Amino acid sequence: MRFLTIITGIFFIAGGVYLVSQEGITFLSVAFVIGVLFLVAGLIEVISHNAYRGDEDAGSWVLIDGLTTFVLGALIILGKISQDIVAPQVMGLWVLITGIRNLAKAWEKIEVRNSYFYDHLFVGLLNLIVGLYVFFNADIFNLASITLVGICIVVQGINITNAGITIRILKPTVIKTKEEMLTDAANKAREAQIAAREALEAAKAAQSEFREVALTPAEMLDKTLIPNPSENAEDPLKGLSQKL
Repeated sequence: MRFLTIITGIFFIAGGVYLVSQEGITFLSVAFVIGVLFLVAGLIEVISHNAYRGDEDAGSWVLIDGLTTFVLGALIILGKISQDIVAPQVMGLWVLITGIRNLAKAWEKIEVRNSYFYDHLFVGLLNLIVGLYVFFNADIFNLASITLVGICIVVQGINITNAGITIRILKPTVIKTKEEMLTDAANKAREAQIAAREALEAAKAAQSEFREVALTPAEMLDKTLIPNPSENAEDPLKGLSQKL
């Protein structure tokens, strides 16, 4: 299924490039083909997410992407998305949301800074830029609607291909080689070190807060113990009258 996901991404890229080169056609004339492509791509992603055993978080992201693509394809085939004005906006929003998801995945690995982080960071930024551009197209290059749709499909094809390449399908332990076991152990050790460092920083912050509270007088910690100047301040006229 991983191979099918990559192939699907390549088909998306090829289809998007074709649409970019066909500036004169309308979205309605190719809507059915695009809808079928989305349905197939979404179905493959939904089915393939079960293959990512041992990496549930990554599989969940693939499932969400697949369901979104499938529903979008169904709406296109049913004619709910057919106008040249509406189609680019929907595609742009779709790409924009995908970009945010990729950036969120990159953020999860920001401490590690491995290939997973950089792959999702690059794809996420690309999705984000293209998705935002769609909504400002009229103010910049004013590209044709079918061109915008093609660009969005190309970018989404890059996202699908990246998902197929970067998500690692874990083997059962019984069929792993010694090198694979050592790699897994090293990755777990690295993750444990990151978790330990975060826990140590949290402990230091808690100790610092404890020392600060311990050295602070109680009346400065509890505002209810601080005298109210308006109530306790001596009236200067009253003191003058007593002296007289």
